Amino acid sequence: MEITGVSAYTSASAAVEEEDKLQEKQEKQANEEAKEYGVTAKEKEQKDVTQFASSEYDEDDVEEKATNYLKNIMFVTNLTDESSAALQNYLNTFDVANFIKKYGPFSSTAEISAAMYAAVGSLIKQQQDDE
Repeated sequence: MEITGVSAYTSASAAVEEEDKLQEKQEKQANEEAKEYGVTAKEKEQKDVTQFASSEYDEDDVEEKATNYLKNIMFVTNLTDESSAALQNYLNTFDVANFIKKYGPFSSTAEISAAMYAAVGSLIKQQQDDE
């Protein structure tokens, strides 16, 4: 009687060991590269986590993103004169503190864009092409 299950298990075990060795080698290489730049890999990971964990946008960031959103709409979209004037008026009288209070807090540009669309969506009217 031939026993094939043992050799398959041994092969799988060897593959797992080889994968572990490869992972250890990659970690050592990453540590060596990090040391060249004066940080350990652990410090680098902690720094990256800290950067991604930033919470809310402040008023200056929100105002910049909101202004960019409105300028892009006015530049890219073929707006009616009334719509363009209404958006420009909204931009000129934009109260960032009130906007954050009403729609915020914000932790991404996508959230700001969605709130801006909610605030000015009714003002956006495109010109109709006469054919």
